[in-house]
Amino acid sequence: MKHYFLTLILIPLIGVVLKAQKDEGVILFEERINLHRSIPEEDAEMKAMVPEFRVAQSELLFTKTESLYRNIEEEEEDEDMGGNGMVMRIQRPESIFYRNFATGRKTDLRDMGGERYLVEGELDKTAWKMTGESKTILGYNCLKATTRDTVRNRDVTAWFTDALPLSSGPAQFYQLPGMVLAVDINNGEYNLTALKVDFRKLKKGDMEVPTKGKKMTQAEFDAMMAATLKANGGKAMRVIKN
Repeated sequence: MKHYFLTLILIPLIGVVLKAQKDEGVILFEERINLHRSIPEEDAEMKAMVPEFRVAQSELLFTKTESLYRNIEEEEEDEDMGGNGMVMRIQRPESIFYRNFATGRKTDLRDMGGERYLVEGELDKTAWKMTGESKTILGYNCLKATTRDTVRNRDVTAWFTDALPLSSGPAQFYQLPGMVLAVDINNGEYNLTALKVDFRKLKKGDMEVPTKGKKMTQAEFDAMMAATLKANGGKAMRVIKN
C-alpha cells in the first residue's frame, strides 16, 4: 500500500517539473536566404558570381517573461570571383531582438549600412490571420498564420505551437498564441526554421539587452528602412566589390 501511495504523489510532481523545464531554454534556428531572388532575372552575370543560398544560424533565448534572438557568430564569407581581383562579400547584418512580455516593451539592435540603431518601444501588434492548417516541427504540432509586411512589401507565413506557451519567436516574428518555430517569407525567399529546442536554466547575463546604438522609434526605423529599400530598387542585399 505504501508503494501505491507514493506513486500517486510522484506522478503530479513529475508533471510539475517537466512543465517548469519548458518555461526556459534556447531554440537553435537556421536562417536560409535565397540571394538569387534579390537579383534581376536579366542579370545572369551577377547570379553567376553569387551563391544561390546563404545559410546561417541564430538562437532564441527564452524564459517565462522574456526572449532574446541573436546571431550566432561566424566568419565573414568572401568569394573571389575568377581571380580578377574582385571580391564579393556577403555581409550578415548584426541583429538582436529583445522582448519583455511582462512590461510590454522591446529593444532591438539593428544594423543598416554599417550603422547601429537601437529601436525601442512597445511590443508590436501584428495582424496575424489564422489559416487552420497544421504541420509537425521537431515533434510539436504547429498551426499556420499569415500576415503582410507593408514596410518591406512581403508576405509572411509563420508556424507556431501552443505547447510552448510564450508568445515569442525568431527576429520580429511573434505575437501569436505560442512559440513560432518556422517562418517563410515570400514563398522561399527567406526561411527561418527551428533545428533544436534545448530546455535549460539560463545563466545570469545570458539574456543581455542591447544598449549601444542610435536610439529611435519603430516608426522612425521603418521609415528609414522604406527609404533605403526604395533607393536600392526594393532590394535588401548589400554587395561590396573590392
